[in-house]
Amino acid sequence: LNQSVKPGVYFLDVGQGDAILIQTPSGKSMLVDGGVSRVVLDRLADRLSYFDHDIDVMVATHPDADHVTGLIPVLGKYSTKIILNSPVTSDTKIFSELTNHIVNEHADTHVARVGDVIDFHDGVTAKILYPGINYHEKKNDTNDASVSMVLTYGNESFLLTGDLPTTEESNLLQEVLPKNITVYKAGHHGSKYSSSEQLLSYIKPEYSVISAGTNNRYGHPNPETLERLEKYSKEIISTIERRTITFSTDGKSLDLKTSK
Repeated sequence: LNQSVKPGVYFLDVGQGDAILIQTPSGKSMLVDGGVSRVVLDRLADRLSYFDHDIDVMVATHPDADHVTGLIPVLGKYSTKIILNSPVTSDTKIFSELTNHIVNEHADTHVARVGDVIDFHDGVTAKILYPGINYHEKKNDTNDASVSMVLTYGNESFLLTGDLPTTEESNLLQEVLPKNITVYKAGHHGSKYSSSEQLLSYIKPEYSVISAGTNNRYGHPNPETLERLEKYSKEIISTIERRTITFSTDGKSLDLKTSK
């Protein structure tokens, strides 16, 4: 069985997709996205205690399959208390299946909006930076609605932006966003259309994490994006090379471990 849980943020290796597990000092857990398959269950089993059948907060950043497919089996196995969604829907089979699971979960479900705060009452908070109150759905673009948040614990901060494109990143530059982010999950798996110079020059992350699959058909991460990330980050680390990426922290310092 797992030793006592250290608070931390895990960028789970789920191939071409996102799944991020946050564990707080009081043993609470938050899962942001679930990747494209059931493999997220194995990754969670490696990290959650065998007796832990609860996920306190689940966030589905936007309806794309590579972010939400894995949330369906997670909802089947774990009891989830709070679910945050983006304001957009999708007419895919995966999304309607996810919606049915969410309805059956009887969790406290909200559409995430700027200004919302998830406070775990143990020093860890997640502040929603986007989408805005007046967000209007754009036809055929779910990435535009990606729920984006800054997670803080003591001196350490993590910026998670789903697949948010550069056109919307300026919305993140708010007072609650620290000027120096500890860890930035590169938007949209390191795509060409995220991680703008404007955002990176503001957050100057210590680490930029790329969550993407080996030899993925999109060519993520994009070489131009890598150049921008290299210019502003101290270190770039990718699930392609390092598999699951773990940042343990006590709020004062950060400890990085990878599965490879």
